[in-house]
Amino acid sequence: MPSLIRPVVAVVAALTLGAGMTGSAHAAPLPQDPPTPVAPSGDGRTDQTSREQQRPELLPDVARAVNSREAALAKTQAEIAARARSLQAGDFVKQRAAAEKTIRYADRVKKLGYDPKKTPPKDIAKKIALDKYDWGKDQFSCVNKIFTQESDWKWNATNPTSGAYGIPQSLPANKMASEGDDWKTNPATQIKWGLKYIKERYGTPCAAWAFKRGAGWY
Repeated sequence: MPSLIRPVVAVVAALTLGAGMTGSAHAAPLPQDPPTPVAPSGDGRTDQTSREQQRPELLPDVARAVNSREAALAKTQAEIAARARSLQAGDFVKQRAAAEKTIRYADRVKKLGYDPKKTPPKDIAKKIALDKYDWGKDQFSCVNKIFTQESDWKWNATNPTSGAYGIPQSLPANKMASEGDDWKTNPATQIKWGLKYIKERYGTPCAAWAFKRGAGWY
């Protein structure tokens, strides 16, 4: 290259290099990536303190009172449940006992041939007179006359003067207890005692009636 041209080239190269450096100093910055959001924790809470953690702790006395109350409530609930089970078991026992009592009473009625609670007293007397003493219709007619005059077959008939009581007018009344503790209310018990009394004292109902007709009592 000729010597005259070299200085010119050097000047041009210097100017070009300077212009490039000035432009790069004022160039716009490159865009940056947005910040990565913080993911929530696994239990749905952020790093902030939970409300439960922000609540003040109970005072020791209050905590003990609450615990005591909860224990008492649990005990009461357990007692109620136990009581309910006990009542259910008790009802079952009562029902079973009532059913067994009904069955026993039905067997007794079948054996006796009459129901002490429902059968009319005259029919009860007919059955007992025939089964126990072999007294048929003739003898029973005398039984009927005696008891009709004495009490009209009423189990609660009471003589206001002497205190004689019941269908056979037992005197004293508690003599009939020899035939059963229910002598005050059970016609069958009273009749059993009356027929036994007639048998032991007179032999037959008609003999007792004959005596009564003359004496007014038997």
